[in-house]
Amino acid sequence: MSIRTRVALYGIGVVALVLVVISGLFYTLIVGTVPQNQDKELANRATQAVAGIDRAAAEDLVAHGPLTPVDATSGANEIVVVVLDEQGSVLSSTGLVAGQLPTVPPDLLDQARRDGSSAATIRPGSVALRVHVRPWQRPDLGRTGYVVTVQSVRRLQTDRVGVIVILVISDLVSLVAAAVGIWFAAGRALQPLRQLTATADDIGRSADPSRRLPTPVHAQDDLGKLTTSFNAMMQRLEDARRSIANALAAQQRFAADASHELRTPLTSIRNNAGFLRTHPDAAEPDRVAALADIEAESARMSRLVDDLLTLARADGGQRLPRSTVDLGALATEVCRQARTIHAEREVHCAGAPVTVTGDADALRRLLWILVDNAVTHTTAGGNVWVAVVGHGAVATVQVSDDGTGIPPGLEERIFDRFFRADTSRGNGGAGLGLSIARWIAHEHGGTVSATNNDRGGASFLVTLAVVSPNS
Repeated sequence: MSIRTRVALYGIGVVALVLVVISGLFYTLIVGTVPQNQDKELANRATQAVAGIDRAAAEDLVAHGPLTPVDATSGANEIVVVVLDEQGSVLSSTGLVAGQLPTVPPDLLDQARRDGSSAATIRPGSVALRVHVRPWQRPDLGRTGYVVTVQSVRRLQTDRVGVIVILVISDLVSLVAAAVGIWFAAGRALQPLRQLTATADDIGRSADPSRRLPTPVHAQDDLGKLTTSFNAMMQRLEDARRSIANALAAQQRFAADASHELRTPLTSIRNNAGFLRTHPDAAEPDRVAALADIEAESARMSRLVDDLLTLARADGGQRLPRSTVDLGALATEVCRQARTIHAEREVHCAGAPVTVTGDADALRRLLWILVDNAVTHTTAGGNVWVAVVGHGAVATVQVSDDGTGIPPGLEERIFDRFFRADTSRGNGGAGLGLSIARWIAHEHGGTVSATNNDRGGASFLVTLAVVSPNS
């Protein structure tokens, strides 16, 4: 069932309910006034009859039967006027009641004499009649009596049926008119929705996520909000598609770069192994050199595979375990080990006691990456400075050197995977260390950035959150 049909049926149902309620109220109001109207007509007719008796001649006030052959019980709605004398005998009547002159109960006559008028419904036989009694007097003739106006109660039934017929006809006409109006109004109101559906289908068939639905005239109504939501969804889909495409492209570049980086050590290992196999009687210095190359390239390849595994885990959403770590003590330990390994460099350390929440092994690796990077890009006798400082809720680690610095414009690109500024900072590495360093900082809710310092070298700044004393 279409939306238009459902809307039309719902509207028709509401209109029908309203019409039923209103018709019921009108029926109750109208039918409730019908008996009052009948009594009013009977009283008016009685008043007219009394006025006529006041002007009548004496010979008119004698018994002479019905004046016209009208029977109030035959289905006619005429009012029958009966004139009685003081004993209740009929003097005249404009018609018959149940085929005979009407007989009025004495108690109604007594009530009319006492109260000035009386009214009641009587049933002579099987026919119900409404009766109004009014006394009359002719002092000049010394005569008194009663005027009785009679009408069949069948009129009430006729009026009720008439009211019902009118209400039913008017309700049917109103319902049909409302149905037609609602049907066309719903069609007109839903026309923009049909256009919206057609446009959305066309966009789906075209498979072009850059297309958007036109903004409707009334942007704040439900249709406008639906259009805005649809366009926002299409924008998110386009962004997601672009992100996926970029991720796939980055993955392809990553695989290509990894293959390229692994090819060099594997080629060196294969060549040296082939040399040793084909020259079993090679000179001792050549054998030692070949084995040294194999060992060095194997270590290089092992580091590369370890870095690739770390980045793969990072891409897979790996989360590092957390514990309380003294960042100053950790930096002091790394500096001590760096002085031992790189004795030809001057490693200066200022490690203030600053506590952070994180993975001690990952933070140690972060520090080693930055220290190794600084050592690699300084010459013998060069300086490396490591400083840990707490600034309120933030801890900073700054690793600086007085080496060759970072080429202008590459301060962000050096954190890309496999990127190497070979012209100034080439070291034969794979270009993955700084990418891993940025991932570790990010996993700890921090950042890492690079700039050149006043000494001409590079400075790397890491920011991390400090553990609150109350936490």
